[in-house]
Amino acid sequence: MSHQQTGEAWWSGFGGNDGNPEALGDLAKWCEQLGPHEQRRGFDRVLRQFADFGNEREEELKSAAIGWIVHLVDTGAFESAAIAMIPHDAIFTGGRLKDGSFIAQVILEGGSGAHSRDAASLPMAWMAALLRALARQGVEQRAATSH
Repeated sequence: MSHQQTGEAWWSGFGGNDGNPEALGDLAKWCEQLGPHEQRRGFDRVLRQFADFGNEREEELKSAAIGWIVHLVDTGAFESAAIAMIPHDAIFTGGRLKDGSFIAQVILEGGSGAHSRDAASLPMAWMAALLRALARQGVEQRAATSH
């Protein structure tokens, strides 16, 4: 199984997630508050949030993708793990401010985007921005289908 196959399963699974926007927002806020030494906890919780993807083939590919992300986390490559979780067609930015806090922005395909401010680490800023963008995408999709 190629890295591209596992990545596609992961990214499409994220895109199909219809999670609770409030819960995603709360998880984003929690991620921002984690210190650099607590990033592993952040990844563990975010990965658990997106554990159910549907059919057996998607589950197999998702498991491989999670294995790759967990490997990156286990080796301390937190920035790489965060980037691996962002859909390949998303636009993302991030950086460190003068006061040492981190900011990030993620814009998903279709234009749903969000940001993170005052995170304690760049990977958790990306995670928070991604979670908020997914929450916004879910709200926008529900609004579009309810009219």
